[in-house]
Amino acid sequence: MRYPTILLIPIGIVAAALTWQTNESGPPAEQVAPQVYSQWCSSCHGPKGRDFIDREWKFGSSEQDIQRIIRDGYPLLGMPGYAETLSADDINTLSAFLLEQAASERGFSPTPPDEIQSTDLRIRVNTLVSGLETPWGMDFVDDTTLLITEREGRIWKLSAGKLHALDGLPNDMHVKGQGGLMDVMHWNDSTSGNEWIYLTYSKNKPGDPDYSATALIRAPWNDQGDSFNNWEELFVAEPYEKTHRHYGSRVAIGGDGKLYLTCGERGMRDVHPQTLSTSPGKVHRFNPDGSIPKDNPFLNEPNARPSIWSWGHRNPQGMIAHPISGEIWTHEHGPKGGDELNVARKGRNYGWPKITFGRNYVGTIITRDTAMVGLQQPIHYWLPSIGPCGMEMVYGGPWPESWQTDLLVGSLSFEYLERVEVESGRVTSRERLLDGFGRVRDIARNAQGEIFVAIEGAGTVLHLEPILSE
Repeated sequence: MRYPTILLIPIGIVAAALTWQTNESGPPAEQVAPQVYSQWCSSCHGPKGRDFIDREWKFGSSEQDIQRIIRDGYPLLGMPGYAETLSADDINTLSAFLLEQAASERGFSPTPPDEIQSTDLRIRVNTLVSGLETPWGMDFVDDTTLLITEREGRIWKLSAGKLHALDGLPNDMHVKGQGGLMDVMHWNDSTSGNEWIYLTYSKNKPGDPDYSATALIRAPWNDQGDSFNNWEELFVAEPYEKTHRHYGSRVAIGGDGKLYLTCGERGMRDVHPQTLSTSPGKVHRFNPDGSIPKDNPFLNEPNARPSIWSWGHRNPQGMIAHPISGEIWTHEHGPKGGDELNVARKGRNYGWPKITFGRNYVGTIITRDTAMVGLQQPIHYWLPSIGPCGMEMVYGGPWPESWQTDLLVGSLSFEYLERVEVESGRVTSRERLLDGFGRVRDIARNAQGEIFVAIEGAGTVLHLEPILSE
């Protein structure tokens, strides 16, 4: 098994801040450390600076960078902030000592972290994890634990600065083409206090692994364990098909407390999207235990799949619950052009392939209709197609007012993160971020409003940090 790298220093002060280069003069910690280091750092990092040998300074290695990490900490990596514990003089003493050792003994050259510039904001780009193969989904358990899936059939737990491979995954994954292990979601049932992990994946058809379907499962979450047990299969988007694409496969809890799942039409546009008798090409709605809500729109319609919430979708690979309205927002891949941003509303038909702004990949016309009575118009369509994947909304946290409720959407085709401003149901501006970093597969927001981005190809997870003042 490939093991990704956590590009950060382990638990303790100045985590993720330092790299010592070895030479013949011995470790710098052989020199006398200031009292503040001995008191606050040595118990975790060792009296001789054990944890600072052969490590990279991924959060920057200037004195200002080190002071920031000591002051603010990093809960996801088990690094507490010391702003209320250490005085400014103590923090200055620590950073100066560490830099002095590096510069005098290790041939050190200070380097800043990556930064990008938006139209109105500088953003620091911190690399948390590298060495992943195809990161696909992310979700937070809490401020100190992040779950990351890889499409190849692996799931990782980043907790308190350590990366653990979790075992006990289903053995019937269809890891071909666009299929494999996809989304992950943690949910805490406030009524019972039980915690659950939901996964989506492409499932082999029993007895015939040439066929597959999008599946939704859940298992109890045990924060102390490294293995899943007692998976419940909640839903399979039948019929199974022989294609290896368009699984959709995002999962979210809406503001109504219901469980939503996107299912792509499996590349069979003339078969599934415009019928209620099959599951692909739909957004589905369940109670969190997988049962069907009594107010689903097609519950009592003959031959309709009772879980269907909305239909006429192509391949929705982005879904969020709006943090204010609770509504379900989705985006989906069009063909050549015509990627769409939608609000998935009860019983609505979003038109694929009867209406579209896209064309076949070879340039031929699918339909000349871009609108039709009874079919929903998108909030926005992308032309040319960006290949949207993953979506999150900026809400709260360290972000300025001008960014609040902006959407962040990944682009697979052009390898960037797009900031989308929406006002009164209309997209008013778009901006490219992280240009050239790689194919953005997912975006996650933690309870503090911080933004994290999974990059396919580069195999990294990034943390975006607005620089409001230094």
